[in-house]
Amino acid sequence: MTASPIVPIEKYMERCFELAALGGKDTKSNPNVGSVIVFDGQIIGEGYHRYYGGPHAEVEAFQSVSKSNLHKIKDATWYVSLEPCSHFGKTPPCAHKIVAEGCRKVVIGCLDPNPIVRGIGVKYLKDHGVEVISPFCESKANHIISKFKANLEKKPYIILKWAQSKDNYISKLGEQTWLTSQATGMLTHKWRTEVDGILIGKSTALIDNPSLTSRHYLGQNPLRIILDTHLSLPVDLNIYKDELPTWTVTQNTVQNDEKKEQLVVSDVRQLNNVLDLLYQKGIFSIIVEGGAQVIKSFIDQNLWNEARVIKTKVLLKEGIPAPNVNGKLLDRIQIGDDDVFYIENPNQKN
Repeated sequence: MTASPIVPIEKYMERCFELAALGGKDTKSNPNVGSVIVFDGQIIGEGYHRYYGGPHAEVEAFQSVSKSNLHKIKDATWYVSLEPCSHFGKTPPCAHKIVAEGCRKVVIGCLDPNPIVRGIGVKYLKDHGVEVISPFCESKANHIISKFKANLEKKPYIILKWAQSKDNYISKLGEQTWLTSQATGMLTHKWRTEVDGILIGKSTALIDNPSLTSRHYLGQNPLRIILDTHLSLPVDLNIYKDELPTWTVTQNTVQNDEKKEQLVVSDVRQLNNVLDLLYQKGIFSIIVEGGAQVIKSFIDQNLWNEARVIKTKVLLKEGIPAPNVNGKLLDRIQIGDDDVFYIENPNQKN
């Protein structure tokens, strides 16, 4: 009889990360978490936190175990990408559930960064005789909950996105400039479905007259957020012509009924105040798509968590210089002639 192949335990945590990502933006200000239950080298249950207020990943994993496998849980290993909660919120504590089901071993990706929770779940498990391995694959586990960590600071998770030419220009001066391929364009529309809001400044609205939808990718359109200090944009722009939600951030206290909802702040240039207001209104993640000055303002004020930079083979020879961002390279992928860089801000305020 041939022995079953031994699967490195890293693979089970990787599966937790894959599951966690499925929660997407539906978890709102809650973390994205994945969990698997493994017995004798086989996954007998798996789940993830699907939506805000819904069952947590550990409960989803338990509920997926077949009746014929329930007796195996006490001898199984429970993997979870984030420390199981130990307090009563919208759902009962997951650490209590694990103990109640008799599980004797738990592997945890990283501790909960919330200071009122951190370490308490692990302590509860250990106090009840559960062997705990933590942290495990900590760097990836922390990256999965990047949005959650930003939201703990009452700020949206900010993604800066732009495309630039081979000679490092973001566009020609004063005119709409297409740089990316159709395939990369589809990817950017996918990104839009993964966030709550998409933000641009007045110049981009005027010059490009964009729709800011995810029409090239199946998914929900993000809320459109326009920075318009003096409420001077014309109402016949694409962003104001359709029925999709658009918020205009302005300093103008005179309401204009012809435009979509207006958010009034004392100084649009102080982006911290803008982000505070957006978070209060339930916007937990934003992709900033321009223009160059708006993106530079986010960089200068250190109000970004991640940048996604598309470098193309197009030569412009002159134009508006692309923003300069320094950070940790998370990934690089090639799509046709375009290179896509995912960059993390290691000095983010959030």
